Amino acid sequence: MKKDAISTGLFIAIGFLCVAIVIAVLIPVVRDVIDATDDNKPTIPGVTFIQPLDSSQTATARVLTHTSV
Repeated sequence: MKKDAISTGLFIAIGFLCVAIVIAVLIPVVRDVIDATDDNKPTIPGVTFIQPLDSSQTATARVLTHTSV
C-alpha cells in the first residue's frame, strides 16, 4: 500500500513539473507572437474646422449673395 502511494505521488509530482515547464516555455512564445502582430486599425484623418473671418462670411451670407433676386 505504501509503495502505491509513493508511486502515485511521484507520478503527480512529475506531471505538475511537466505542466510547469510547458507553461514556462509557452508564455514567452505566445507573448512574442502577440507582440509581433501588426495593428490593422485604419488611421482616422483629423478634422480641421475653418473659422470665418467675420460674421458676414457665414453660410447663409454666402448663399444670400449668390442668389439672384
